[in-house]
This record gives sequence, C-alpha cells and structure tokens, in this order.
Amino acid sequence: MLSRLSGTQLRRSDFNTIWNYVKYSTAVNVKPSAIPLDNSYTSTLAEEWQEAKPFSSIPGPSKFQMIRGFMRGGDFHDMPFTEFMQECRRRYGDIYLLPGMFGQNTNLITFNLNDYEKIFRTEGPYPSRPGNEIVFEYRLARKDGLYDEGNLGVAANGPQWGKFRHAVNPVLMQPRNTVLYINPTQKVNNDFIERIREIRNPSSLEVPEDFLSEIKRLAFESVAVIALDKDLGLVRNKNAVPEAQELFNHLQHFTKAFYDLGIKPSIYRYIKTPSYRRFENAMDSITLICSKFVDETLQRIEARGGGDHQEGKSVLEKLIKIDRRIAIIMAIDMLIAGVDTTSSVMAAVLLCMAKNPEKQEKLRQEILTNIGRTEKFTMENMKNLPYLRACIKESLRTYPLIAGNMRTTGQDLCLSGYQVPKGTNVFLTSNLLLQEDRYFPNAEKFMPERWLRSNNQDDMSAKNTNPFIFLPFGFGPRSCVGKRIVDLQLEITLANIVRNFKMEYQYSTENAFKNYFMNTCVIPLKFKFTDL
Repeated sequence: MLSRLSGTQLRRSDFNTIWNYVKYSTAVNVKPSAIPLDNSYTSTLAEEWQEAKPFSSIPGPSKFQMIRGFMRGGDFHDMPFTEFMQECRRRYGDIYLLPGMFGQNTNLITFNLNDYEKIFRTEGPYPSRPGNEIVFEYRLARKDGLYDEGNLGVAANGPQWGKFRHAVNPVLMQPRNTVLYINPTQKVNNDFIERIREIRNPSSLEVPEDFLSEIKRLAFESVAVIALDKDLGLVRNKNAVPEAQELFNHLQHFTKAFYDLGIKPSIYRYIKTPSYRRFENAMDSITLICSKFVDETLQRIEARGGGDHQEGKSVLEKLIKIDRRIAIIMAIDMLIAGVDTTSSVMAAVLLCMAKNPEKQEKLRQEILTNIGRTEKFTMENMKNLPYLRACIKESLRTYPLIAGNMRTTGQDLCLSGYQVPKGTNVFLTSNLLLQEDRYFPNAEKFMPERWLRSNNQDDMSAKNTNPFIFLPFGFGPRSCVGKRIVDLQLEITLANIVRNFKMEYQYSTENAFKNYFMNTCVIPLKFKFTDL
C-alpha cells in the first residue's frame, strides 16, 4: 500500500500512471503531453508557488565558507561527502543551497520526501540529471568524431539523451535478453570461487586484508565480459588480456578524478589541473581500448558472415548491429558507471551476510532447494529466490551506494516552502534517510524479511514505506540502464558464494564505508571462507 504523504497527496492512480509509463515505454516515444498532470494538481502547485518564500532566502553556506571549509584545516577538509551533507543539514535544516564555484552550478539539497514526489511527477519524458558535466564537456571536445550532440551516452540530456536510450533500451532493459549474459556472468563467478580458494590462508581460511581489490576485479570482469564481449582474465589473475590491467587502472583514476572535479571545488574549467589531466588521460585510454575491443567483435561478426538477418549472440553484438558508435559509447558508460559501483555493493552484501550467520543460512537453504550445490544458474531456476533478492535490498539499505538522486526541476516548484525555479539542480538525499527509524523501524537491524511480501510484521515491512525513499537504481525513464545486468551479477555472486562457503567476518564493521560521492569500503575485508 502506498503511504499517504502530508501536503499534496500522491494518489494510487497517479503513481500507477507513472509506473506504467516507466515500465512499458522508452523516453523517445513519449511526447510531453502523453502523461498530462491533473489540472487540480497543477493548480495546487501554482498556488503553493505564490505563497512560498523566495529562492534567495533558502539557507546555506556562502562561497567563502565553502572554499575555506574544504581547505586544509577547514571544517569540511577531507570530510566524506555524506558527512558533509549531514553537517550542513544540522546547520541549515532539511533544505539548503550549496553555491556553485569556478563555473559549477548551484545545487539545492533537500531531505524532504514531499519534495521528491513533486520533482519526479513534473520531470517530463526527458528528465535532466546533472552531475555528468565533466564527461559531457570532455566528449564534446574530442575531435575524432566518436561523439556528437546526438551520441553522448549517459552525459546527455533532453531529446538527445532520449534518442540514445531509445536505441539501447531494447537490448539492455528487455528481460528476454538476460539470457545473453547469464552464462558469461556465472563463468566469471566460478573463477572467483577458485580465486578465493587460491588466496585464502590454508590455516585460518581467511583471505588477505586487501580482498576488496579482488572484489573490484570481479566487478570489472563481470561488467567487461558483457560490455566488451571478452574474457579479460583479471579474476583468475593469469593469462590476462594485455590491456586488461591498463583498463582496470584507468577506471580507478577516472573515479578519483570524477570526485575531485565534479564534487569538490575545482578550477579545471580555467586551468587544466593535475586532476583534470589524469581524468582526460584516463578517458582517452578507456575510449581507445574499448574501441579496439568493439572493432575486434565487429571483425568476428564479419568473419562468420553475420548479416543483418542474424541475431547478435551477445549484448555487444546486438549494440554493434544498431550502430558501432553507440556500441563503443555504451561499453564505456557501462564500465565507468558499473565497476566501482558494483564492487562497493558487493562488498556491502558480503559484509552483511558474513555478520548475520542466521540470515546467511536461511539464504543458503533457499539456494540449495531451488538451484542446488553445483547446478548451473538458469533463467528458470532463478525465478523463485525472494530471500536472495531481499538480502540484497536490505544490504543496499544498510550500506547505500550513493547519497541519493540528482534532477533538474522540470518546472517552477514550491519545495519545502521555498520558490525553486525551473532548471534548478536538486540533490534528493533519499539514501541518507534509510537508517532512520521513522521510515524503517529498527533500522539498525539487518532484516531481509522486511522486504518479503509474506512478512507478518506489518509495522516492520518495507511495503509501508514511502515509495520515493528506496531508489537504488534511480527513478523513471532516467533509471539505471544497466539495472538488469547489475541485479543478475549480484544475485549470482551471492548465491554462488553461500552455496560454496560458510562466510564469516570476525572483526568490527564500525565505519566500514566512507562516502566520496560513492560509498567505498575502507576496512580490511579478511573474510573467512569455509568450504561446505
């Protein structure tokens, strides 16, 4: 049942309209008039705007306070992003402005779920998501013809973004195409199981404290085998493709530079800082390597006489049949958006399961009953695994990947009592609310059962929570294009581990993650893996 919100109410029929729009259509096919807002709702928004306080009165730090705060010795120096946002919340309340500096945009931060409803309901068929400006600028500046305004991938907005998503959605978002990556994914995961046995201490059965690097290689290989249609060999750590380690390293450089340039104050628009040069070099190398692998796949198709009448045998082949440029751009976007994110979520899931042995055992019984100890994963035997999916959801609630979602307002709105003009960048910090008891009772407890439909404790059930608070893959047409791939990777990884090992973690998990825009595990992951 949808929860009732204070203020403007979201009716069940309204939400179903939005949901069906998201589920069954691609952005480019939906005209702005296809989902008209109810006249009474539009009138309510207009009335609220007239009565709201002016935008200029929204509290927040000044530009000087921001610059001084991030300098050495300042209040925000080296502070994780989520801690910085919570500190500003303590100082200014549930809504505040972070001023743009050095050519960056001003951002509005809101912790108010009622604001989220208004933003999502009025975003239109081409939701604008800020935060990728540095990638956008880099791609338009390239002179090799790979990118143009109609081919910018995740960095684009507006109809250009809609055109790109319309091209890739049938390949990446259709459930029937999951069969294309289930076998490659479980092959990589079987290599990971053998890698665990190889690196763990024969006496203690613990893996080395830098096990996160192994998880990152697993995430990288799991994404690359789909995005590039190639086994790179990094999980096995032998017979690796020559460019594999180089590509992996450049993805790490990209993530660090993205935070330094996109989140922290930076003058890169005026001077090419060392951080920007590292970013540019990483993007150049990633683009070059991905282009090489895509061309190899294209040559393979041509060598076997693959005409337009033949179905692609992989995700990459299907994308190549649409357009070579789109295949390259999508491969790059899957890697830069999917590797560090997936590895952070995997680390969170494994920590949660290792610290909750009774939940781990319950999950193990579900896996052994429905799949077995050694049987292959198939689309059929993975259908009935509700506890597996509940464990992953609860892990994402316990250790959310990012602070929330970003949008640009699609029209003038009254948010938390203030006039917020159309075109304002807003950070919706829903994931920072996931540990609050008012939304998830006993929020400090790891309880996968709260996500099960058969949960008898209705007061604990996640079905009673606000529909806009738990959005790990975003919302609406702009939700993560790789959601189905990530879901499958997480499910196979966790299922394969618990059916092979009893997993334990005998150390403290206090402050296990720090957030530098994205949650990153910072404790030694010395898991103990005991063969079953």
